Amino acid sequence: MITEELIRGEFIHQIMSRDSKFIYDTQARVLRENFTGERIENMASYLSKHPVQMEGGGTVKTYYFSVMTYLRLLDIRSSRGEMGLRRRLALYNRVIWGRLYNETRNDLRYGMSEDIRKGITKQLEEMDPSKV
Repeated sequence: MITEELIRGEFIHQIMSRDSKFIYDTQARVLRENFTGERIENMASYLSKHPVQMEGGGTVKTYYFSVMTYLRLLDIRSSRGEMGLRRRLALYNRVIWGRLYNETRNDLRYGMSEDIRKGITKQLEEMDPSKV
C-alpha cells in the first residue's frame, strides 16, 4: 500500500538527489574551467561521482553531503583576486548556500502539490504494482 509517508519520503529523496547533483556538477565544471593541475582534476573527478550518503530506513532518512574544505579555501582566495574570475566561480557559497536556501528549502516546504503527489504515486505503482 502506498502511504502518505512513502510519497513524502520519495518527494524528499527526489529533491535532495536533484539538488546534490546540481551542486556537485557545478563545482566540478567550475574547477575544470578555471583551474589546472592534477589535484584539481582529482577533486573534479571525485565531485563528479556525487558523494552523497544516505542513512536510515523506512520513512526517516538522513542525507550527508561531502563538502571539501579546499573548495572553500579556493573560493576565499579567488574572491580577493580578479573580478572576472570571481564572477565565474561558484565553488562554495554561491552554489551550496544559494541552492540549498533558495531552491531546496522552498521546494521541500511548498513544492508538494497535488500533481506532484499523483506523479510520485504513479511512479511508485509502476515500480511495484503489488503495493496498489
